[in-house]
Amino acid sequence: MEQTYYKTRDFGDIYRFIYQKKECSRQQIAKELDISLPTVTRNLNFLSESSLINIGGSFRSTGGRKANVYRCRPEARYALGMDITRGHLSIVLVDLKLDIVDSERISFPFADTKAYYDRLQKEVERFLGRQVVEKEKILGMGISLPAIIKGDQKTISYATVVDATGNLYEEINSRIPYPSMLFNDANSAGLAESWVHYSENPIIYLFLSNSVGGALMINGKIFPGMNWRASEFGHMKIIPNGKKCYCGKRGCLDAYCSAKKLSDFTNDNLKEFFEELALGNQGFRNVFDEYTDYLALALNNLRMCYDCDIILGGTVGAYIEEYIPEIREKAAALDHLGKRGDYIIGCHYKTEAAAVGAAIYYISDFIDSL
Repeated sequence: MEQTYYKTRDFGDIYRFIYQKKECSRQQIAKELDISLPTVTRNLNFLSESSLINIGGSFRSTGGRKANVYRCRPEARYALGMDITRGHLSIVLVDLKLDIVDSERISFPFADTKAYYDRLQKEVERFLGRQVVEKEKILGMGISLPAIIKGDQKTISYATVVDATGNLYEEINSRIPYPSMLFNDANSAGLAESWVHYSENPIIYLFLSNSVGGALMINGKIFPGMNWRASEFGHMKIIPNGKKCYCGKRGCLDAYCSAKKLSDFTNDNLKEFFEELALGNQGFRNVFDEYTDYLALALNNLRMCYDCDIILGGTVGAYIEEYIPEIREKAAALDHLGKRGDYIIGCHYKTEAAAVGAAIYYISDFIDSL
């Protein structure tokens, strides 16, 4: 299905404005973008004819004629996201609102073998086969994994959590019927959260899964660093000569705040750990108190460095919401400046944040291209 866009100078600006505001009136667009009402009206008609926006009712009258509410159509385009972990494969389909239309999480241990990639292809084909969306509306597939990815989004520069070689991109890309790119899992998850919590202020995302990572987002964009290695928070030293990290060094945050520091007590079942914690298991409470002591130390360090809000995500973030008040209290006790912990925020995506974030690349590229 080929779409025809009546691209004028203001076409994309108006669409992006509606997308950011979620809903707005013709008059609001004209005022805030400094565009004449006739020009706004013409472009709104073009956007409607292109099936990118619709009228979703009207605003309450303030005395005159009710103003129409314009919204983006989330079903206008979709993107796929894939998250590869050591033990699982996740696939999601998201719309332009970043709502997960469909998802699947499969127990699928990673192996850099032809058999693994052949099965991956079959799982993708099966997932796509059950979709009712028009295939032409799917923009591409972003692939997240626990590795440092170079700026070309195709090359792995460092990977230890999964033993991936340099040909992973070629193996997967040749088996997927859509454009694809690679992304670091923590960066992807952080990007997904930053789009949901859209703010012009910087946001830190702390990725608390079986490995610890993170991301710094500025205006909805990941800050990658000069060598695409920024925000490797898991390898901050918090205890000199402390516990050994998987990287070979000692005292890294990862050695104290990975999800395994909790799930190791429940046979790798993090959900069970938090269930036992909620039931008042004192042994688990002692473990969790130690965990959050180290977490508060890391949060205070990040706050001192970046002075911005910090979102707690990853697999631990999915269960930690009700404990954020006590984490804030611990972090505030370490803060010699503000004595506050309200900068610590729970995550929006309890599952599949990395896969959603990987898909966002194609949604962002589509929106920017209009």
